[in-house]
Amino acid sequence: MIGPMGHGASLSATTAQHDSLLFTVNPDRNVGIGWNTSTSFPINQSISSLFLPGQGIQSSTTFTQQSNAVVETTNVQYQLPAQIYSQVPYSLIQSISLSATEAANSTSGSLSITDGLAVQNVNLVFATSPTRISANATTQIYFSQSTYSGTIFANETIFQSTWAKTFQNVTWINTIKSQIQNATSHALTVQTFSGTVTYPNFSSANVSIQFLAIPSGTSTDFVTALENALTTSMTPIPAGIDSIIRSALKLVTGESLNFTYTGSTGKLVVQYTTDYVSNLDAQLNSIKNQFFQLVLNLQPVGTVTPQEKFLNSTSITVSKISMTSNLDLHAGAYSTTLNGLTIAPPTEGASSNFTIHGLFQTLGTMSFTSVGANITLVGGSDSSNQVKVVVPAGAGVPAPSSTTSNSATWMNVQNASELQNVRFVVQALPFSFLAFLTSTPGFILEAIIAAAVIAGIILYARKRGSRTLAPVAPSGPTTPPGFGPSPAPPTPSQVF
Repeated sequence: MIGPMGHGASLSATTAQHDSLLFTVNPDRNVGIGWNTSTSFPINQSISSLFLPGQGIQSSTTFTQQSNAVVETTNVQYQLPAQIYSQVPYSLIQSISLSATEAANSTSGSLSITDGLAVQNVNLVFATSPTRISANATTQIYFSQSTYSGTIFANETIFQSTWAKTFQNVTWINTIKSQIQNATSHALTVQTFSGTVTYPNFSSANVSIQFLAIPSGTSTDFVTALENALTTSMTPIPAGIDSIIRSALKLVTGESLNFTYTGSTGKLVVQYTTDYVSNLDAQLNSIKNQFFQLVLNLQPVGTVTPQEKFLNSTSITVSKISMTSNLDLHAGAYSTTLNGLTIAPPTEGASSNFTIHGLFQTLGTMSFTSVGANITLVGGSDSSNQVKVVVPAGAGVPAPSSTTSNSATWMNVQNASELQNVRFVVQALPFSFLAFLTSTPGFILEAIIAAAVIAGIILYARKRGSRTLAPVAPSGPTTPPGFGPSPAPPTPSQVF
């Protein structure tokens, strides 16, 4: 796609995307899912030249199971090219800092921007809860006829005229309030939207803006207000939706966000952490089951699809997910990799020889790119068993592009449902003496043997000691010192 390019040339206008899916089928019939996608897209050479090879936006997300929570941690880093952050107007941005924390569905935070532009030293303090959203912003504005000619920041007179038409105009303020309320389907009511301004001198102004919103009407919180708004504008919300929404909100027990940008280095860093309930997987599956039960009960008899039935019967594990992504603005490429997602799908057949029709039928409804997706099926293993991937002949399964002793790969698959008859056979692992010794039964046996050996040594030592004791000499005259006859050698009975 990409050939040698001269100055001002651009890449091909074609965007190419390819997906790779890895399914690891384990002896307990759980399936681990790995996904990788890569995309190349056209990018103008003048933009590409600003970035060094490999320089782009990188991010990573991991879920970690801890004793009292499942913690999701996301890190994003982006290094702006020097040609950008060192040039006006970007070079005038000195720093940006955003921090926020959340607990019990209430959030508080602050935003600070320091720059050399007309609007300087912006500070925003905000707080949210199920019943209140508030924000207060302050900033200093500096006027300059030479720098901002033709804008509201040219001089105080022009700025005052603009301010009078906005924050000093009741009609304008009410219009903005209505637009905000309409954008939220009237789930909230804007109580306060106002601003004040002072002029310490002819070349600057101090501005303050206040915002406050509460649930609309008689609603006790924003969830209720949103449900009421949706019910008013469309078919009434089915019973049970409220419980599902509130259960989903309770999954999060805490959050923290830190965003920093350093103008002198052009580096942007985002750190985001979310604490979920410790039994996240169980609660997430419970919410999923409630949702599908609700959806399936609302559908007319006979209209439920096999894919819906499959998803309803499949449990998921997300607490071990990890994901990375990279946007390369030099080459015009984007890639994402996901690992650690596990599902427990319904299977067909015996526990040791089964198929997973629903997985591939559901996957077959997905739209891949024109080149299709690469799909690899791998047989997993545990301490006792391993899974063998069996591609049956004459069952409508295309021949794999490549195979190994425990895997099969199909390239450029257009319809994944063609793989639904692939079988997975659970086989006992060949006996391994080393594996046995390192297993739990092996450790027990080793302990018994060690105890028996130690007991035998002790008994032998005691027996030997008791038989080699010198006999007690009878009383009577003793042999006088001197050279006398040598003692007789010990008999075998004395030794053993």
